[in-house]
Amino acid sequence: MKILVDMNLSPRWAEFFLQHGFEAIHWSGIGFAGASDTEIMSHAADNDSILDP
Repeated sequence: MKILVDMNLSPRWAEFFLQHGFEAIHWSGIGFAGASDTEIMSHAADNDSILDP
């Protein structure tokens, strides 16, 4: 399972998931901070990730 942590959450959530065996990344590590929800959700869908809003 891949988890994409949204901008409204701390990047520490991605670290937490990684430490517990999940593949996770915070949106700030891959995209523009001001990206629209649609862009973020499309990225998650295109990359077989679930979005942690």
